[in-house]
Amino acid sequence: MLAVSHQLLFTVAADRYPPPNPEYFTEFEKKYPPDVYGEEANPNARVWRVYRDRVADLDDDLLDGWHKTLDVLLIFIGLFSAVATAFIIESSKRLQPDFGEITAKGVIALLSQANPSIITPAIPCLDTVEITARTMWINGLWFASLTLALVDALLAILGKQWLVEYASKQRQPAATAQHWAWRHYAFRRGLDRWGIGVFISALSVILYAALYLFLFGLLVFLFELNAKICASSLALTILVAAFHVATTLAPLLWGDCPTTT
Repeated sequence: MLAVSHQLLFTVAADRYPPPNPEYFTEFEKKYPPDVYGEEANPNARVWRVYRDRVADLDDDLLDGWHKTLDVLLIFIGLFSAVATAFIIESSKRLQPDFGEITAKGVIALLSQANPSIITPAIPCLDTVEITARTMWINGLWFASLTLALVDALLAILGKQWLVEYASKQRQPAATAQHWAWRHYAFRRGLDRWGIGVFISALSVILYAALYLFLFGLLVFLFELNAKICASSLALTILVAAFHVATTLAPLLWGDCPTTT
């Protein structure tokens, strides 16, 4: 009896409030036609279709921004790793015996057997390689820098894969527009709950750490070669670091500062 009364009520309301003439629809109404009176909360009602299209655009913008950030990081990591590797190849030789020196002294020792007047130099033992503290610092900083950069690249690739998987889940068909809306809410909440945005922002911090470790190692390397060149490089490094810190902290003091990273 109650169902019949509701049906009668909707029939009377539909007769009293007939659907508007499509000729007078706005662009929005043409894209999202009004629902029949009493069906505004149905699973395929206009509100769910509008929600789906609007949040889909927002998701596309968000994911596009994150993908571009990760692409820039991966490109810079590739260039940085190539430069760091070139320096490490040279510096790591100091951690190994000087085989050229050992060979030269061995040749002199052989010649001295034929000519006793030649003074035989002491041939260094391979097990007693002298490594200075500066050499340890240089290689330690550079190897740590390269390791951080490679780890950062791995995490960036994982981040891109997670974003692709999230986008593919959102593109999967749904039975109704309402079901799509609830599914989107669940996945979007998971994106925030698990801190994907914070994770992507942290990748930049890891890259900064790798870069500064390399610069510190470079300063130690230059100090060993030439103190004046090291001083000029130190001044430039301090200037760049100060600019980086200032532009990072400025948005915290001035809300209209555009240097937010």
